[in-house]
Amino acid sequence: MTKYDFTNVISHYNSTLLDAQLKYINEENAGGKVRGTTGKLYEQIATMICMLVNSNLVIKHNDYKREYSPCGEYFNDSQVDLHVYLRDELVLIIECKTYLDKSMLIRAVDEFKNIRKHHAITSDKVLPSAIFTGQFDVNKNTFGFFNSTNSFDTFVVNSTRKRNSKLPLHKTLDPLDVNRLQQFADYVYNIVGNS
Repeated sequence: MTKYDFTNVISHYNSTLLDAQLKYINEENAGGKVRGTTGKLYEQIATMICMLVNSNLVIKHNDYKREYSPCGEYFNDSQVDLHVYLRDELVLIIECKTYLDKSMLIRAVDEFKNIRKHHAITSDKVLPSAIFTGQFDVNKNTFGFFNSTNSFDTFVVNSTRKRNSKLPLHKTLDPLDVNRLQQFADYVYNIVGNS
């Protein structure tokens, strides 16, 4: 197991959250600005960790995968936050959230299924899929159902795992858990190696 230096990841997280806190205190429509900032933050953190693991990765946003209806007249575009490529091959898809609730879980699982239809690794191996989130707000039964009927991994990376809507991250400045960042990095390494 390689140990990674998460200093830049943690520094970026801390400075971004502090900036979000200041926006919330000082600006109009601060709630929307803060949600936008923290939403992108987890995409940035996951990207930074993937690149720590293997700098040869190409990570795409808005990398829509189009599926056509049987008649060919209609289509549906599917994508999650991060599509990770190694040597032009899609090797991992990641949905990133500040916090994960039931509706976000359902959407992520649906998108994973849609993308996997056309990107099977082999007939017995599915495209690895992960949810990378700061905090968690899905009850045990619901999460267990979706996790047992669909193959995906989940990484909850804040020190306070359970979301409390009265204590949002930009107010508490809840730190990242380095052990969970390491678990995510190990997961990525097991998929892409250092080639």
